[in-house]
Amino acid sequence: MKTRIAVTMGDPAGIGAEVLVKALRRLKPQADTEFHLIGDACILRRHGFRPAARVCLHDMAHAGLGHLHPGKPSRAGAKAAYGYLKEAVRMVRAGQADGLVTAPISKEVLRSVGFRWAGHTEFLAHALGASQVEMVFVSSRLRVVLVTRHMSLACAVRAVKKDRIVACGLLIYDFLRRTCGLASPRIAVCGLNPHAGEKGLFGKEEITQIAPAVKQLNRLCRGAFSGPAAADALFHRAWDGACDMVMAMYHDQGLIPFKMTEFSRGVHVTAGLPVVRTSPVHGTAYDIAGKNKADEGSMLAALELACDLAGLRRADR
Repeated sequence: MKTRIAVTMGDPAGIGAEVLVKALRRLKPQADTEFHLIGDACILRRHGFRPAARVCLHDMAHAGLGHLHPGKPSRAGAKAAYGYLKEAVRMVRAGQADGLVTAPISKEVLRSVGFRWAGHTEFLAHALGASQVEMVFVSSRLRVVLVTRHMSLACAVRAVKKDRIVACGLLIYDFLRRTCGLASPRIAVCGLNPHAGEKGLFGKEEITQIAPAVKQLNRLCRGAFSGPAAADALFHRAWDGACDMVMAMYHDQGLIPFKMTEFSRGVHVTAGLPVVRTSPVHGTAYDIAGKNKADEGSMLAALELACDLAGLRRADR
């Protein structure tokens, strides 16, 4: 039986269609995988899309896209992007898709058409009934999970609590073992403060919240966790293969080092959903939309990883 991957086109005014078409051209033949591309056929053809044996196009033409201008977001484009996402969810719920790849959307523009979630991650958790999800970033050399996500830095500091770290750690330990196939994962935990607090000199969170969480996680997960450690040194060691996952305490702590090194080949994965979901690590990039300048590397990696992880999940059933 083939692995079926639903792929959404994202915001029609962004670079989603361009990077999808380019990535599908470069993707090595996947005899056991079928891609279901959900989007606007006219826009995809504008970027050179041609039917292929392993790609099924679900054309969801939207009346308001006739006057679409690349790089110019609109309510019509937002409605279309929301529609693509809803169709992908319908396919997953109906058992017609084993994995999901999402091209970028604009959270700001989507809010104008009733999208009330912080982003794809939160919407998919709600739509697919997942009680807990985590944002993971994956490349051939780094894996990073964010303990706190889309919130101000001030709020993130307040949100770094023992219970939250433990919950994140347990899900990630399970994700690495069940979805990634690692029998004995090694998970390194960042401190929150400079130098991991320097024994309380630069902050107490490492002492009061993070270290107790690591201790509890190690009792529950066979000693898989280390830390808390200074984030700068930890990422250097992770780059050299010292661990299988870095737990970053807040958004930019994890994503600045990841995107500096892996922007063109990194992938965002949502851990905790009933199906595999991946996406490129970039956004809609309105500034270069329609100019044939977009790098498809991250989308290509997202398609490849979705195939690999969905295949592992099917084999594990």
